[in-house]
Amino acid sequence: MPELPEVETVKRGLEKEIINKKIAKIQVNIPSLIKKPEIDEFMTRLKNTMVISIERRGKYLKILFNTMDYLVVHLGMSGRLLFQPKKDPPSKISKTMEKHNHILFFFEDGSKIVYNDVRKFGKMWLLKKDENLSRIESLGFEPLEPYFTVSELYRMLQESKVNIKSFLMNQKNIAGIGNIYANEILFHAGVNPLRKANSLTKDEVKRIHLQTKNILLKAISSGGTTMIDESYLDLSGNRGEYGKEIMVYGKKAGMCPFCGQPLEVLRIENRSTFLCPNCQK
Repeated sequence: MPELPEVETVKRGLEKEIINKKIAKIQVNIPSLIKKPEIDEFMTRLKNTMVISIERRGKYLKILFNTMDYLVVHLGMSGRLLFQPKKDPPSKISKTMEKHNHILFFFEDGSKIVYNDVRKFGKMWLLKKDENLSRIESLGFEPLEPYFTVSELYRMLQESKVNIKSFLMNQKNIAGIGNIYANEILFHAGVNPLRKANSLTKDEVKRIHLQTKNILLKAISSGGTTMIDESYLDLSGNRGEYGKEIMVYGKKAGMCPFCGQPLEVLRIENRSTFLCPNCQK
């Protein structure tokens, strides 16, 4: 699933390509991806609207229009937003992938945004200015914002009895961190993912806080992470390059890059968890 760095990369791409563009037409091939409103109203309200800003909240995109309506997009497990200029360059998406182009937004200048999703777990909501979406309202701290401080993180951890990996991945605590980055953060911080959140020392919390910001920022600067299945691509169809920096995630038969010991794989909340038993005691 695209996590904060991948969604932030897509958001920045959208800002470059579609701000101040007017939607001429919408094509919806899989209506079930639109959760609100009904399809006819969705298409009517979006037609002839102009994009004025793009925001990100956790793993969600918010596209604001001049009507003050806003479109919330969640990419699910394999969703992609792809930009195609008026004169399409050679496609970076194979012909077999084109059958998964489910929602298309055509702009007056001839360019378009394509929502492509193999597994069809993505979702969209078109909301009015005064409407809220509960799943966004319930999100926790944005980890790259200044208000996400060591002291706030320590306070939250002291009040939690779950293991630290589950805490990091709970979107009501911190928004945007998924399995890839939770594994990497804890490895770089030298903290075992099974440690109870309220057992962590202030020094350990400082390391987790530092690595959270460092790793997310590095991943954004690398355009996110594209794994071997290539489920994530940026707005232009390019791979995210942070996979070259990954230390433990996905390395089932790997060795610790710091101490050389074999990595272990655990299951935490039915998700694969990679760690070095020596460096993360």
